[in-house]
Amino acid sequence: MTTIDTYLAELRHSVRSLPTDEADQAIAYYDAYLHDADDPVAAVATLGSPKEVAAVILGEYVGKASAKPRLSVLWAVVIGVLAAPVAAPVAITVFAVAFALVITVLAVIFSLAATGVALVAGGLAALVTGIIVVFANAATGLWLIGGGLLCVAVGLLWTYGTIMLGQLSISGLSKLVANFNTRNKS
Repeated sequence: MTTIDTYLAELRHSVRSLPTDEADQAIAYYDAYLHDADDPVAAVATLGSPKEVAAVILGEYVGKASAKPRLSVLWAVVIGVLAAPVAAPVAITVFAVAFALVITVLAVIFSLAATGVALVAGGLAALVTGIIVVFANAATGLWLIGGGLLCVAVGLLWTYGTIMLGQLSISGLSKLVANFNTRNKS
């Protein structure tokens, strides 16, 4: 299904309260308009959302002198007009929450990496201190050297694990975005 077909399907769903012939005429008009456009994506963007176009169609139907609108059509017009201002804030909210989740994941990965680097740096500091102290007090110096080597080893493993987690997270996020894009294009 193309973007135009998806747009028209949403539009048809939004005008379902119209009589069938009226809905078919409206859909046929917009179908021809979008398929005849030089740039269908730009044409879809100029029209606005399917709910906004449906509100216009329903409003025109109610405004016809010869038409005797049913109560469901009037409700559809009212709901369409009231729903249009709600769609944009909801979309912005969804985007903001998704962005905040991505930033949170990246912040956690960054802090894990910083922990690994701190372990390596602390281990190196303990190692150097142990080498200096070993001549004055052998037991303390050897303890510091062993602890420093252990911290360096744990820090390197920690950093490696964080890098792998970061690659996995970035790969997962890119697959999620690619999957989202393919769903929206079809």
